[in-house]
Amino acid sequence: MPNLEYLRSIYQTLHQYPELSEQEFRTADLLAKELAELGFTVRKNVGGTGVVGILACDAPGRTVALRADMDGLPVQEETGVDYASKNPGVMHACGHDSHMATVLGVCRYAAQHRHELTGTVMAVFQPAEEVVVGARAMLEGGLFAELKPDRIVGIHNWPSLPAGSIGLQAGPITAFADRFKVTFQGVGGHGAVPHKTADPIAMAAAGVQNAFALAQRCTDSTFPQTLSFGLIQGGTRFNVIPSEVVAEGTVRTTRLTDQARMIENLHRAFETSAKLYGGNYSLEYSKGVPAVVNDQACVEELSRFFAAEISEVPVATLGLASLIGEDFAYYLAEVKGALLLVGSGREGGTNELHHPGFLVPPKTLATGYKALVSILRGYLA
Repeated sequence: MPNLEYLRSIYQTLHQYPELSEQEFRTADLLAKELAELGFTVRKNVGGTGVVGILACDAPGRTVALRADMDGLPVQEETGVDYASKNPGVMHACGHDSHMATVLGVCRYAAQHRHELTGTVMAVFQPAEEVVVGARAMLEGGLFAELKPDRIVGIHNWPSLPAGSIGLQAGPITAFADRFKVTFQGVGGHGAVPHKTADPIAMAAAGVQNAFALAQRCTDSTFPQTLSFGLIQGGTRFNVIPSEVVAEGTVRTTRLTDQARMIENLHRAFETSAKLYGGNYSLEYSKGVPAVVNDQACVEELSRFFAAEISEVPVATLGLASLIGEDFAYYLAEVKGALLLVGSGREGGTNELHHPGFLVPPKTLATGYKALVSILRGYLA
């Protein structure tokens, strides 16, 4: 594969210099420089540090956008490789370096074969995916103002799939990622006389258990969804009952109906628990990034391209939906497309995203490259 060494070189360079969300300045400069050298028209500072490259092929036709995210994570790397992060406390622990390298490699292919292709290639390098604000910022910054693609394809490495394979599934592929904060109000007092108080700790304890019970027994288990608490705060001393307790958590669903049911269940659980102990509650519910829902027609098109161009690559088509949040959903509200999963699982390695020991294997770069080239050829050849 002619571009494999280029992929590895770009990947290792990006891996050494990860940058946090909305601080991807060096990364953006590198991407813009590479795109310009390949003959792309480059736009910088789209929605913050976002970079967009446009390549018009020799004949007119459709426009296909490829999206890669740019940001790293506040994680101290523990891989021990010679190209490990040189930025203390920051690491590409989610593999965004591999996404950028793969898309740049495909841009290089497009530039080398523009006389064989029709239409336009749009490369979208997006900041701040980890905090799920970058996609919307790029759209609000005019990403599609002058040129709106006919299709958009994003990639994400996926350690649940073995390296050398890909995953493509129509319908929900990630979740609505919401957060909530519930405050239980009561009457504080001495721990020796709880009957003279309205105990918010008791309310919170009951509220957590009731919320879990309703999430288990009053939701449709055939669709992925979950509820988790990550924070409970209240009290100042072991023998003093406080007047207020706060709990925060997250809800993940893949359908709007399930999201609405979860909100209803939280109110039921918290109201019942507060009343049981003579107190009150207030719930703040924040709807976050929507679910990524892969377009059925686009998935069918990509499946045909893979069968024709890379039939040797295994393609998983079922059981791929997860409950992570991913702001690629905002692009799919504007353009038909799909999020493609590229296997990055390696035998004997760390196969967990956001882990200090996580690395994307070279085979993943090669497989993602072949998949995206087949998509370009399918739409633009």
